[in-house]
Amino acid sequence: MGTPHHVIHTGARPIGLFEFMDAIRATCKPRFPYARGINHRRVALAVSGGVDSMALAFLCSQIRKRDPDFKISDNAVSGFRGLVIDHGLRQGSEAEGLAVCKALDDMGIAAEVHKLSWSKVLGNYSHPKDLPNFESVARTLRYRKLGSACANRNIVSLLLAHHEDDQYETVLMRLLQGHGSRGLRGIKKAHDIPECNGLFGADGSGYVDDQLRPHPFYKMTPTRRERKHIRQRLRSDVSRLMAEAELNDSATELNDVELEDIYQLKQVTSFEPNALDVEDGGVMVYRPLLEFSKDRLIATCLENNVPWWEDSTNKDPTLTMRNALRHMYRGYSLPKALQKPSILALSTRCERRVQAQEAEANRLLSRTIIHDFEPVAGTATVQFPIFKLRPERRNFRSSLRRQARLLKKREIAAILLRKVLALVSPESQPPLLTTLENHVARFFPSLALPEEAATVHPPKAFSISGVFLVPIVSNSRSTSALGKITNEQQKQQLSWYLSRAPYPSNLPVPRVRTPYWAVERNRKKKWKLSPRMPWALWDGRYWIHVEHRLPYRLIVQPFLPEHAKPFRELLSPDDQSRLTALLKRYAPGKVRFTLPAIYIEEYLDLNKVVPRPNYPNPLYLNGNGETSLHPKVLDNSKMKLIALPTLDVQVPRLDRSMWYEIRYRRVDRNTLRTAGTFHRGSFVAPRALKTRGLSRGMKMDRGRRSLPWPRRKGRGK
Repeated sequence: MGTPHHVIHTGARPIGLFEFMDAIRATCKPRFPYARGINHRRVALAVSGGVDSMALAFLCSQIRKRDPDFKISDNAVSGFRGLVIDHGLRQGSEAEGLAVCKALDDMGIAAEVHKLSWSKVLGNYSHPKDLPNFESVARTLRYRKLGSACANRNIVSLLLAHHEDDQYETVLMRLLQGHGSRGLRGIKKAHDIPECNGLFGADGSGYVDDQLRPHPFYKMTPTRRERKHIRQRLRSDVSRLMAEAELNDSATELNDVELEDIYQLKQVTSFEPNALDVEDGGVMVYRPLLEFSKDRLIATCLENNVPWWEDSTNKDPTLTMRNALRHMYRGYSLPKALQKPSILALSTRCERRVQAQEAEANRLLSRTIIHDFEPVAGTATVQFPIFKLRPERRNFRSSLRRQARLLKKREIAAILLRKVLALVSPESQPPLLTTLENHVARFFPSLALPEEAATVHPPKAFSISGVFLVPIVSNSRSTSALGKITNEQQKQQLSWYLSRAPYPSNLPVPRVRTPYWAVERNRKKKWKLSPRMPWALWDGRYWIHVEHRLPYRLIVQPFLPEHAKPFRELLSPDDQSRLTALLKRYAPGKVRFTLPAIYIEEYLDLNKVVPRPNYPNPLYLNGNGETSLHPKVLDNSKMKLIALPTLDVQVPRLDRSMWYEIRYRRVDRNTLRTAGTFHRGSFVAPRALKTRGLSRGMKMDRGRRSLPWPRRKGRGK
């Protein structure tokens, strides 16, 4: 155990337990404020063996002794689990990891070691340190290993031991790299786990499965007292409505109404798909030690006889930029503006500025109307508010001040656009604000720069961040006496239809394959059920998993135009009418060709399931003389479309051989709550249609449950 001499001085004092508990409460705020976290839940600790992570582990072990019901995020803590990552970059790292686990076990914290595998990222390099982006690659592997470990153990809270000195180094590095105010905020105290895109249970998912448990961690059902109060309110409302109906003699009006319209005696074909679950949850990263310096962490370990291990690679200034920066500010005297107090004060000012911008963008969002948000097709119809600049005051008559004021408003509008685009965008990372500012004038003509006047009128469709935006121009717009649209009418805000952008022809389409296929028959001469396919994120928008007993592999890819007619011919007449109505309602035009579809890799008669000769052949000899688990390259012309899972349409008798479940990926609930909504379906309270709608063979639009998301089981479950 070694302790750097330059950080030990009489001013450092150990971190008190109550001080640490207050930091935990301020950092680990509830993610679902309306949930009742009755069940206890484990919390993970990322422990490297250094003084910072060992101090964190010791303080967490004391929390359980002091308060067994202490809450972190939404649930009380049932225990802590230490996760030790072995990078395997130096000799003795494995033995050191085991020693760290032994020290954690002495504190009462169970721990496990996870070793990183570098084989898939080395390429032509012989050692990981030779990689030009070694630090970023190590970070990705480390976070994916932590996310996988948390997801496997159903852990959603991960504590990291970043401290005040790490914050100083991060902000200083970003300052040298030329970051703006958002980057100069430094390390966030709480955020989603990074680098885990597509990892189910870690990447914004797992909430729906939790709600299907007999005893979920996030309990959303009302208590007994609340249910009693709801029943009393319902009885009171029903009694009042019945009394009003009797006074108005409304019962006599039923003589002119056909009983078939009321009781729906005839069978009516459903033209609505099943409600699609929207995922939520995932692993959150918390850093409760950002307000404490490394001096105090060392003092905490010394005071309580907590061992720690020094990593020699952290002292090599040639290995990473952070090491070089640490060597610079510890070995040399920097200007006052680059010293720790000044840099941390800069980080605080940037954080306050960003919070003010977010608050102003939310006020603008509250005036935005989301007419339709359809997870079934991944589309939304949005009407942005009219952005009017206030009259200029005396001190804003300067052209430079007006320009600065306009640029500030454009940045606020760009933040609003990013919030709205996130509902539909398939991208894992949000677009840069500087990119969105180039399109602000399309939505807010009053914020257009002089050189952007030509792009504002007339409005045109365009794509950004994987989203295709189409202006909805009304044909009944009022005109002046000369038949021309006035300037004032041109400033009226349009509604925009947001959908997934069409797939480019020069790039492969997003595709997910079942990893296994049925290769044997059971005693009844039927194909055995394939192993359960893990949840896969398709196109960055839909979580899907499939189980089947077909002798071929299944592929999830976009609905292709050449398969539309053959698929329609396989359906029954009722399903054909239903498919036509669903596509017209939810996926008009080319939007339907962005829907997920399930294919069989080769044509197969479901009435007589017999594969082609010599199939299956898992060890297929390809042209290079090597064996492969894929018998051949997929050919779209030979594939057979069998289901459109989001629309709940599939070929007959498929439910005997295949089961699937599909969910929409997580969206920001605060965006939907803040924005005004006018919707025919999702996220609104139920409302009835007029009875004449039923007589036309249309299904009553009952709406769908508002947040939190509803439960839904897959087809055939």
